[in-house]
Amino acid sequence: MWRFGWKPSTVPTGSDLEGTLVSGALGTDPLLRAACAAVREGDVEVGTSLLLETREDPEARAYQVEALGRAALDRPDEVAALIEDGADPADTLLWTGHTLLARAMALPSGGHAERKAVVAALHEARPPLEEAARLGPEDAAPWAALQTVAMGLGDRVERERAWTEARARAPHLWPAHLTRVRALAPSRGGSAEEMFAAAGAAADTAPEGSPLPALLALAHAEYLRGEQRRLVDEGKSPYIASMSMGRLHGDGVHELFVLARDWASAAVPHVRDVQAHHLFAWAFHRSGRTEPARWHLGMVGRFAGEIPWSFFGPARAEIALAMAELGVDPRRAPEVDTGAA
Repeated sequence: MWRFGWKPSTVPTGSDLEGTLVSGALGTDPLLRAACAAVREGDVEVGTSLLLETREDPEARAYQVEALGRAALDRPDEVAALIEDGADPADTLLWTGHTLLARAMALPSGGHAERKAVVAALHEARPPLEEAARLGPEDAAPWAALQTVAMGLGDRVERERAWTEARARAPHLWPAHLTRVRALAPSRGGSAEEMFAAAGAAADTAPEGSPLPALLALAHAEYLRGEQRRLVDEGKSPYIASMSMGRLHGDGVHELFVLARDWASAAVPHVRDVQAHHLFAWAFHRSGRTEPARWHLGMVGRFAGEIPWSFFGPARAEIALAMAELGVDPRRAPEVDTGAA
């Protein structure tokens, strides 16, 4: 639990720590990271055995195929060709779809032409995911990915369908609930009420020890980011808009504190633990709750997470700055193989 009253012996700076951090995009499990490193080097066959072993575990399946998709971002044709070599079509199409989705998400989307490229890439990712869903009727993972595709395309009908199908197969699947919260953000055509209700429902119905309550912190981050963008659109400078948002405060922070405390007391090991710790760490750092922020940030080890830090600046820099301010030194954490990062 949180070590209240703990004082760091030394306080490193953000610049000291940023280079120490390792991307968690390719997973935090050593076996998965090794597989992703092999895929990046061209050994795509290694991914098939991992996916074969996850069919009875929706969380592990979604988590691993996300990482494998990012690892194979430049090799979608090689992944798709595995079917010709005898790989399971459902697994391979799921992986192909995630690879194309990862490619779409990696594209810049600022200008009109760039946005058109992202839309085209998202459309390309949809067919293999739909076919994977058809071939694996009990699999929630394709539907969770199709949620992301539909959110990116602004396709409300397909987004709702994918959410319903994913939830029917795996009611507490992290990526499905995460995408649900993000899809209902005011900046995407939803409302703050809908978004916070979705996050609250995920927290209220989560099994004991699940990290899902951390998604309430995500809702706060999405709301603040949306408000910051609104101020910029109204003519405020990005710096003034950022300063205007201030800290999280009030009943919302107390609710997060209770949820985080209860999760920390009863947590069951979960593949999304690092992501949940990042969400809670961001929220408590933003609210000035130093001790829980320090504890949660200390629990991520050396792994950097994009969400929600990247909403407010470069993720690694934001995390390193928070660590420095809180006296968290990831250099004391176990070494991480960075070959796949």
